[in-house]
Amino acid sequence: MELTRPILVTGAGVGGLTAALALARHGFSVQVYERRELAEITTNAGFGHTIWSNATTSLRTLGLGERLLARAEPMLGFESRNSRQQVMFRMNTAESIWPGCAPTVGIGRGDLIGLLREACLERGVRIEYGQRATGYEITGDEVTLKLADGSTVTGAALIGADGIRSTILEQLHGRLPVVYTGRSTYRGIAPGTCGLQRGTVHLFSDPDSRFGGGAWLIGGDRVVWTLSCERTPGTEDPQGIPARAREIADVLGGPAPAFVGATPTETVSRIDVYYHEWLDRWGEGPVTLLGDAAHALPTDLGQGACMAIEDGVVLADCLATAADVPAGLREYERRRRERVHWVREHVLRVNRFKPIRNKALRWIVGKIAKVVVASSAPKMWREVQRPPDLTAELRATGTTP
Repeated sequence: MELTRPILVTGAGVGGLTAALALARHGFSVQVYERRELAEITTNAGFGHTIWSNATTSLRTLGLGERLLARAEPMLGFESRNSRQQVMFRMNTAESIWPGCAPTVGIGRGDLIGLLREACLERGVRIEYGQRATGYEITGDEVTLKLADGSTVTGAALIGADGIRSTILEQLHGRLPVVYTGRSTYRGIAPGTCGLQRGTVHLFSDPDSRFGGGAWLIGGDRVVWTLSCERTPGTEDPQGIPARAREIADVLGGPAPAFVGATPTETVSRIDVYYHEWLDRWGEGPVTLLGDAAHALPTDLGQGACMAIEDGVVLADCLATAADVPAGLREYERRRRERVHWVREHVLRVNRFKPIRNKALRWIVGKIAKVVVASSAPKMWREVQRPPDLTAELRATGTTP
């Protein structure tokens, strides 16, 4: 399919840049518009990702396999401990990776975005920062993107990858209410390994399950950590965000006080965790949604960024083999909807688990949970880490197995 206009992408996060790079590698002209300034999104800002094999394998199809491993820390699995440092369960997720696929890695968000941005620029993708989208207008087989400064740009397609409160989503569906998970997450990046075992995502919980957390190594011998607690959305921490994070770390025990204490206080942040109700319709005509704009997920299982990466490579694959843009976008939506819905249901199943306050019952459930995890988790993680099937010619010329 030959296009006389560029493909427009709103959002230069993980999903938007992955889509832009994949499209450019298929020969499409791509322009990306991001509301934030460059420095705001290329710093790690206390945030990191676990990029599971399904997504690292997708990035490898874009020629990023070696670059990714050079900036990240390979991950083999996870273990969960209580505040007495007793192991609740362990899981070797590397055993559930599909044959020939890339390993799971831990990487800083800014590092991943920087890597994708560099690759996009090498492919001639135009990225403009400080350009907020305000809406779009479809005319015939073209779409015009409206920007906050009053300017417009016309393209052959528009990909809304502008996050959970997407402007493109809002025009498609109106202001969509988001769902609060009931938890806030504190996060940061500490220098050094802080005594954590390499290759392991470490999970923590307190005896009453009021607090939880996770920590893992990312490239450059740094620890990215998240700590969560139940709270009313939007409420403030009277003692300050860093102090509240230290309080939670003290309750969780183990290495948590060390890695939180080693984190510069000015970089510790907090977010209230939201997600979307399920959307059956992601687009219209030459317009579609991608990543959090289409299907924002809670952070459980670490699949938000992974689903956005999968979206990007599948979208480009569909457009590369389509007769026209609308047909390619509808095929992308069809191919992604079942996969994302399956992952979403498993994420929500974890997120909806309610802590058990009764100590005796909690002990019994904990024993049962170990058996259930041991029997069912490998099958689930194998399906989670299944990479997307690609059909376009790029697959034969890329670095996929």
